[in-house]
Amino acid sequence: MASNDSSRSAEQTAAAIAAAKRAARARARQARNELDRAACKEASANAADNLLDLPELADVGVILAYAALPAEIDPLSAISRLRRRGVKIAYPRIEAPGVLGIHFVDHELDLIAGPFGLAQPSEHAPRAPLSAVDAVIVPGVAFDQGGTRLGYGGGYYDRLLPSLRYDTLRVGYAFDEQLLTVIPAEEHDELVDVIVTQTRVVRTPARRAF
Repeated sequence: MASNDSSRSAEQTAAAIAAAKRAARARARQARNELDRAACKEASANAADNLLDLPELADVGVILAYAALPAEIDPLSAISRLRRRGVKIAYPRIEAPGVLGIHFVDHELDLIAGPFGLAQPSEHAPRAPLSAVDAVIVPGVAFDQGGTRLGYGGGYYDRLLPSLRYDTLRVGYAFDEQLLTVIPAEEHDELVDVIVTQTRVVRTPARRAF
């Protein structure tokens, strides 16, 4: 009986967390989607400045970036300036459900259409060794100040991030409107070290050990 009660309690807890995540995801997406195009463009430019000012990125050699969806904050201007610094840029490619590979890309015009409306590298693009990545710009639906990230629900980054070096800097990239007070987290949810928005840089306590 005790075992059944424990199992039932765990199921109820998991269901409550899933419901809270759905509510947080909907709230953050609505706030993000209500931004007009001009506001998004200005916010992306300001966030790029904040990203490039991070001292942690001063000496990096390889950064894993992402191609923004229409409603997402766009890191492209920061990526272009990082290239001019001599930084090599890699992008993720969906290789199977829940699985990302990463490939070097010399120019964003080399990206092709992928699943979910994402732009991604061709399968023929040079593969980037996971061990080579010094920093990753992580997209998300929402983040909180403790470093918890709320993704789209596919678990792609929760699987990718642990496969990178432990000292790879994880930078959550988002609009101010996506920064929530608390996001419910589960054991498999991966954390970020820094969150960059158009007005803020939040260094989280998530993985200070490295």
